[in-house]
Amino acid sequence: MDATRSERTDAFTVLLYGLGAAVVVGIGTWLRADAVFRDDGVAWTIPIDEQPIAATIDSGEVAVEGIAREATILASDVSAGAVAAIVGGIALWALTALVVIGAVMLVASNFLRGRVFVRGNALAFTIMGWMLSIAPLVIVGLDNVARNGVLAAAGVGAGETVHPIEFWAAIPVVAGGIAVGLIAVAFRRGIRLQKETEGLV
Repeated sequence: MDATRSERTDAFTVLLYGLGAAVVVGIGTWLRADAVFRDDGVAWTIPIDEQPIAATIDSGEVAVEGIAREATILASDVSAGAVAAIVGGIALWALTALVVIGAVMLVASNFLRGRVFVRGNALAFTIMGWMLSIAPLVIVGLDNVARNGVLAAAGVGAGETVHPIEFWAAIPVVAGGIAVGLIAVAFRRGIRLQKETEGLV
């Protein structure tokens, strides 16, 4: 059945939003890489002992006072392993976002064409589920390796292993990935049920 004019408009809108989101991911990835890899070294933000500071904002036009809990340090001669971890973390974040965006666009496109219980939708939900379940945990590990490498290069210390509480920040995304995975299971069962029903007709 041919799509109606409204459905074609909806499909175009989904595609447009998806492309826009992909562009935002690309820009965000470039900005993050640019903020980390600077001309005078690798920049990394670390927690510091809470202390009062005086600073300026608006290009020095306004003076403010406050409490600092984090500081960005610069380190040169960062190990190749730490640099690889930084690149890997940034790349994996971008890849995960782009894969999820692409999968959502595929599902939305199929829905708009009346194709619900099809293999493509089940595969899209499966891929989204795995990416959202695994990627955040891997990124936490890569960021830990990167931070330790920067700290060692800056002479601050050798760093430490990943604290369990750091993984809790990724739990909401991981839980979302598991939920999406369950949707994939439901779609696969729906496909089988649809085929069995069609066989009875």
